[in-house]
Amino acid sequence: MLSFKPQRQSTAMVNAIEILQVIQMEKRTIDTEVWSLRALKDTLGLPLRFGWNGDPCVPQQHPWSGIDCHFDHTKSTWFIDGLGLDNQGLKGFLSDDIANLQQLHSINLSGNSIHGPIPPALGTIQSLEYLDLSYNMLNGTIPESFGNLTHLRKLYLNGNLLSGRVPAALDGGPIRGASFNFSENEGLCGVPGLPSCNHHLTAGAKAGVAVGIIIAGLLFLLCGTCYWKRRQNILRAQRLALREAPYAKARTHFVRDVQMSRPNIHEHFRAYTDPGPQLLT
Repeated sequence: MLSFKPQRQSTAMVNAIEILQVIQMEKRTIDTEVWSLRALKDTLGLPLRFGWNGDPCVPQQHPWSGIDCHFDHTKSTWFIDGLGLDNQGLKGFLSDDIANLQQLHSINLSGNSIHGPIPPALGTIQSLEYLDLSYNMLNGTIPESFGNLTHLRKLYLNGNLLSGRVPAALDGGPIRGASFNFSENEGLCGVPGLPSCNHHLTAGAKAGVAVGIIIAGLLFLLCGTCYWKRRQNILRAQRLALREAPYAKARTHFVRDVQMSRPNIHEHFRAYTDPGPQLLT
């Protein structure tokens, strides 16, 4: 609305007013969801071409790209019920901030390069029906909290680097009739179509085995070194003994010869000094 206030000795003059577009004032999106989307913008490495500035749902003619909005008439506010960023070249990680979007019905982040673990907080979005994280670089285990997603109808985690046992709740548990895909994850086990967990080590178990092998190798090397040094000392002592043997043998022979010659010397000396028998007159 424009208003004009005349001043003393002056007259306000308006030649023309051009109105380009009148946009009705709309209700805004829930603040916590706006903050969460801005945090996801940074952690997911969203390209600059997406913008994501201002309000995600207002005006209705220009919502944020990849965002589905829904208006809550009871609360007179907008909320986010869909997140579709598949095949957009995302290279970041999925943070716990996504759990603040509690009205989400679908999430599609497939065909990107998202790395890191799946946040367990994702399992708190009770309204979630469709979750597609396929063909990324996600690692770690599937959160047990996914068993709480009782409304889930489609879960695609194929084509990642996940490991460990698939939660029992996702294998004929409370989520029945849903479509799951866990293929192309070499470390996963525990459901039909995947290796048995009885013969499949988790990442932690593999790390434990590796540490055990390293420790055993160090102990073997230490024992081998001690044995080698002891053997060398024994051989050195034997070489010294052989080296001193001729001198010891010569000395022994000399002492024996001296001892054997002593009786002859005494007899010779006695024969020389004995005057023999004398005639008595």
